[in-house]
Amino acid sequence: MNKIMTLIIASITLLIASTFTSSPVYADAVSDAIKFCNKYERETGVRCGQQRCPCGRSTKEVERWDRGGLRFSICACVSKADLKAAANAEPEIQCRRDSDCDDGVFCNGKEMCRSGQCQQGTSPCKGVKCYEREKMCEKTCEDKDGDGFEAIHCGGNDCDDNNPNRFPGNKEVCDSKGIDEDCDATTVGDLDADGDGFISASCR
Repeated sequence: MNKIMTLIIASITLLIASTFTSSPVYADAVSDAIKFCNKYERETGVRCGQQRCPCGRSTKEVERWDRGGLRFSICACVSKADLKAAANAEPEIQCRRDSDCDDGVFCNGKEMCRSGQCQQGTSPCKGVKCYEREKMCEKTCEDKDGDGFEAIHCGGNDCDDNNPNRFPGNKEVCDSKGIDEDCDATTVGDLDADGDGFISASCR
């Protein structure tokens, strides 16, 4: 009988000790919940409070601090009514004209005002480097005719950047107009219809 009483007393003592030693942890959880709710209210305008879990019928749990064992959890609970009102609220008017959204940065593009909300711009320098200080894009060599060869005036080797049929390596065609298809003035085409080994005089 004495052994049983001893075990009961030891269990009660352990339970009491566990309760008291959990107090600092509980205090930390409450402090964290209060800080969380203060920040949540500032950012959303929705009422938030800390309490022993679970939250009530009119509130919704948004954060929980579980402490395990016999220690009860602390919950951050927010007002369901406030959440519904915030979801149905009209967005705050940010702008009335494009200039209201302009951040003065060239490389991220021009911001625009649409339906009272600022929309981000797109970079004016697609595929090339952007220089913010000079407010300009890196210049690249031109290929106006799209034949894959850049114009001579900017360091390329396309002798006619307005004609996609004239570029280095293209097959030279015998013609009377002297069109230089391969951008090589030493070639004129090789028309020899009669097979006598001489290129036709019409090729020039």
